[in-house]
Amino acid sequence: MSAALIALGMWVSPLQAQEAAPKALDVLLQTLSHIDNPDTQANILRGMNASLKGKHGLAAPASWDALYEKLKTSPNEEVRHEARALAVTFGGSAAMAEMRKILADDKADPKTREAALESLLAAKDPETLPLLLTLAKSAGPLRAPALRGLAIYEDAQITDVLLGVYQKLDTAEKRDALNTLLARPASARAFLAAIDAKTLARTEITAPAARQLQDLHDSQVDQWLTKNWGAVRTSPADKQAQIAHLKEFVTTGSVSRADVNRGRAIFTQTCAICHTLFGFGAKIGPELPGSFEDINYLLLNIVDPDAIIGKDYQQVLVHTKDGQTLSGIIASDDSSAVTLKSLAGVLTVQRADITSMEVSPHSLMPEGLITSMDEESVRDLFLYLRQRGQVPMLATTVNAADFFNGSDLSWWHVKSGDWKVENGELVGRANEGKTAILASDMLADHFTLTAQIKVSGEEPAAELAFHGLRETPPFKGVSLSFGGATPPNIWRYDLGEKPVDVPGTVALPPNQWTTCRIVSNGRDVAVTLGNQPAFHLIDTPAGRNAFAFYLRGKNAELRVKDVKLEIPEK
Repeated sequence: MSAALIALGMWVSPLQAQEAAPKALDVLLQTLSHIDNPDTQANILRGMNASLKGKHGLAAPASWDALYEKLKTSPNEEVRHEARALAVTFGGSAAMAEMRKILADDKADPKTREAALESLLAAKDPETLPLLLTLAKSAGPLRAPALRGLAIYEDAQITDVLLGVYQKLDTAEKRDALNTLLARPASARAFLAAIDAKTLARTEITAPAARQLQDLHDSQVDQWLTKNWGAVRTSPADKQAQIAHLKEFVTTGSVSRADVNRGRAIFTQTCAICHTLFGFGAKIGPELPGSFEDINYLLLNIVDPDAIIGKDYQQVLVHTKDGQTLSGIIASDDSSAVTLKSLAGVLTVQRADITSMEVSPHSLMPEGLITSMDEESVRDLFLYLRQRGQVPMLATTVNAADFFNGSDLSWWHVKSGDWKVENGELVGRANEGKTAILASDMLADHFTLTAQIKVSGEEPAAELAFHGLRETPPFKGVSLSFGGATPPNIWRYDLGEKPVDVPGTVALPPNQWTTCRIVSNGRDVAVTLGNQPAFHLIDTPAGRNAFAFYLRGKNAELRVKDVKLEIPEK
């Protein structure tokens, strides 16, 4: 590193101290105006934006306007983006208008749009609200950050929009929407009213949600909790009684007969919002190692999380001037801002926007996580916690929307080939002699799978394995084969040593979208292509089913969109 860059690094550091920021900024910007190397410019701008994260309404130094005119026309995209972000921090109206334009452009790069959104939210730009409401209504990579970003605005439209789309959201998006709704008493009361009206299920109120509701200290919310949820906190004697009761049905013998795939689904809904296990989950609470054998240790820490609270995991409540109550663990704290690790992600709040802060005597992990579960669910969860490695997750009515979120390959594994998400479509590409494989991380019992598919290339061949478990060699399942000039067919891998071809008569038009619908009711499977029944099998193997796409052929491409997995109520 050159002496100049070392000096610049020293100048960036004082930005963390509010009283030193104006002078440090001016000196840094004057130095930056004499640097023409784009990589160096981007590096300095990136450091400045990181130092000023969470701050808004700062007065622009005298040298900024002339420098911004130079930086915003840079041939380097990162320089332009970082300069726009800094201009927004300084309250530049033209820069904010440019950021809003980028955010509204659905053809722009999603990462560029999300970066623009982050800058606008940091500036608390009021004109961004209509764009956020639009993004919250539509599936895509910006829906989740939009749901989180709406928390900084106080507007009745937000509650109406979030409640309107709530049932369409996947698990992570529901969590983001819920955190936004529960950040203010008015929207929290509206959420509870929707539960009373049976628009939303009572199961949406989990133990973490109950803790968030209680932290609002709202009399109407407290009354609802007392009536519909029960005690959010219990006495030491009650906890010991709960532990003794739970021990009766989580013995090693009973747990070993539980459903480990369903256990992962329960962990994802209940525990993964704070804890990581086998590389999956959030990093708010301690990472879990798996292989849990000590039932007493597990029960004590789950039933009585307040028994021992490590200093690094103390919960802090932050009350803001605009009516939010934020809870989390302090990640950083200085004279100008506080950063929290919370259920809504990492939040940075300016001290000027805070009315009060308090350290809670209670763990961020709430009581009641498993006491409201039935015995079967507790056993399933405990069996998953005993695993030494990751297992597939059972698709349920609660998490079926996670099967494909239209934004990324969450819950999918690229086994080989080129797979990605483009404009909400699942896209696979393969070349001659190589098979591209994409496998879902979810299993299903009875299900309905609907999607639009399109195959192109020179003699492409694609398969969708949808019945049987591929991890149990040899594969004893069923797949739908399509692509090329011949009509789709079914491959039966369950009838002998060699796969059996079940020919079809419904042809797929080349390089055109076709709706595929598969309904599996145990051993009975029906496949519809377009609007025409294509296959009906009545003797498929019973049991759980995995999903995987296979693609081969010269310059072959498979596109899949409008994917929907439905799980019937039991």
